Amino acid sequence: MAKVSFWKKFIAPVFTLLIVIIVIASYPLYRQLLLQTGLIKQGIQIAGTGSMFPTFPKGTSADEVINAKEIVAWPKMKVFPSGFNLFGINFFSYGLQRGDIVEIENIKTEEITKVKYNEVAGFVKRVIGLSGDKIELRDGYVYLNSNILDEPYTAKPRSTYGGDFLPDCKVLTVPPQKIFVMGDNRKASLDSRFDLGLIDEKDIHLVIPIDQQEEYKTTLRDTKFDRTLAHKPTLDGYDFVSLLNAKRKEKNIKPLTYSPLLTLSSGRRGRVMIDTDDFSFEATKSGITMKIAVKEAGYQNKLLAEISTRGYFESSELLENFLEFPDTKKLLFSSEYQDIGINGVIGEIQGCPLQVVAVHFGGYVPPNYPKDVVDGWQKLLDNLNEASSFYEKFKNSDGIDQKKISELLNAIDLRRSHVQKVVVRMKANQWLTDGEQKYVDEDKANSDKIQTLIESLSH
Repeated sequence: MAKVSFWKKFIAPVFTLLIVIIVIASYPLYRQLLLQTGLIKQGIQIAGTGSMFPTFPKGTSADEVINAKEIVAWPKMKVFPSGFNLFGINFFSYGLQRGDIVEIENIKTEEITKVKYNEVAGFVKRVIGLSGDKIELRDGYVYLNSNILDEPYTAKPRSTYGGDFLPDCKVLTVPPQKIFVMGDNRKASLDSRFDLGLIDEKDIHLVIPIDQQEEYKTTLRDTKFDRTLAHKPTLDGYDFVSLLNAKRKEKNIKPLTYSPLLTLSSGRRGRVMIDTDDFSFEATKSGITMKIAVKEAGYQNKLLAEISTRGYFESSELLENFLEFPDTKKLLFSSEYQDIGINGVIGEIQGCPLQVVAVHFGGYVPPNYPKDVVDGWQKLLDNLNEASSFYEKFKNSDGIDQKKISELLNAIDLRRSHVQKVVVRMKANQWLTDGEQKYVDEDKANSDKIQTLIESLSH
């Protein structure tokens, strides 16, 4: 009996099949059939928005609209759903798995991309939860069915925080025929935590199965230390100020000085926000406003501003986040402020861990007192000097109540010393201290006291 060579028996049939597939794939109708079975894959363009970084690269521009037009990757993806049914048997079908990368298109993706990037496009995200799974975001981690999910594909460890659709520390059970998706770059991804919400399986058109992602292994992180980061601050204040000052230098704006006193006041505000669950600038629950916290810390400048946010931000991420919003961006690049303090405060609200970041700005603006106000205080000082000289003559005089004279002269001298400090401060165009301002507010009472003493001498 003749022996069949290994080539003829095994290699040749496979090789022939590949040639047949290639030939068939060159015809549009047959190509579509092969795509549907998953035997061949479809290329898809990945924009440089950065939401799936590091799996796919970020764009090179600082403008997110420009990045949305930049193509940074062109992966091959399987059509979903794939396969066909023959005699009640599914051939070449694929069931979604956690960790799959999927392409999504629906009304929400159209709305979001139209507003954000001025063009309609789909989203590419990673499957995190399937029907029946319980998802919770807590302390920067993803809990899948009550266990911390190992996520080597994410850009940063402990970087997942909640959104409007799924806030922190709320358990979500994924309904039937729905999936929960997120981008790998958790702090730069619009996904199921936010407006996108849960995804219908029918809105998924392409997939890279988790077991076919070999080419992205070089982007994976070592996650063995991720859990040791629990309940720890993620922010380095000095690093944040350094990064901010580098940005200010690019715009020819003077650098801000890191202020220990403003750092103290920002920490006070962050702690109060957590303790009272009140993140309003007005501090309606605690009453400890920024102004009060700054005063308690001993910081003196009058021009003050505050930014606060929640999330496990690192320095570069926080700066990037702040620059996304016009109001905070304007404040960061303001030339009115000279000092800055920043603090990341760790705590819990109703058992839910969080980090609150408070940033305090301080700047000096001269008071520019009106001339008539300065002249009025100078005239008062001159009058007090004259009054002191006049009543000094009555000391040791017969027929004059020496106790009352002494009391009057002491009252005049005390008022004169306070008024002199006010005049000096105003002429130097400096703000009054709290003590000096308090005296100004009480000067009418001091004037009335002196007048009463003078009237008592004439009786």
